[in-house]
Amino acid sequence: MKLVLFACLVACAVARPQDKNAQTLRSENINEGDGNFKYSFETDTGISVAAVGTPGSEQQSNIDGNFKFPLGDGSYLEVTYVADENGYRPQLKFTRS
Repeated sequence: MKLVLFACLVACAVARPQDKNAQTLRSENINEGDGNFKYSFETDTGISVAAVGTPGSEQQSNIDGNFKFPLGDGSYLEVTYVADENGYRPQLKFTRS
């Protein structure tokens, strides 16, 4: 069920009109090569993404992350998630700018 919800949210984000002139305001990408990583970016259109990864106990990456994007009506959808040996666990939050 969670996978279906996530897929629907991604489909909505992809389907909405995209600003081809979006500018990247900030971008960071660190990969230590041992399973530890960190990345983030933010655009002037209100999209932001961030994640931190660490090696997991079952040879997987544990990831704490979030992404946020505008919905077109002045509100934003923010998804905060944990992905680890216990699965993908998102939390959704709608906010006004």
